[in-house]
Amino acid sequence: MVPVDGESPGRADYLHRYPRICAHVIAESLGYATPGVAASILKDAHEGNENWCEWIYSCYDRDPGRAVRDAIRKRHHHEGYMASYQQALGIVRRQIETGEGPTLASWF
Repeated sequence: MVPVDGESPGRADYLHRYPRICAHVIAESLGYATPGVAASILKDAHEGNENWCEWIYSCYDRDPGRAVRDAIRKRHHHEGYMASYQQALGIVRRQIETGEGPTLASWF
């Protein structure tokens, strides 16, 4: 397992176990979330923790569960500019395979 941005195994585990959900979180965020951030959001949602990522803080009042639910509920609409699930999944897979991922946002 390739570590995610040198983070603890917990976040890397979520990226490796749930790559498709992480990709949908990226698409829902319009590329704001990197694969590591998406995994962190999913982990915090699962554990019932607040998440202080700017997107979650601003749009979901620190509740990552709402963001994950929206990402799953709207998964069939993740297409097009800055919301492409296929592009997000490619970025997630590259991070899993090589450990290399975007630093600031997924589409840049």
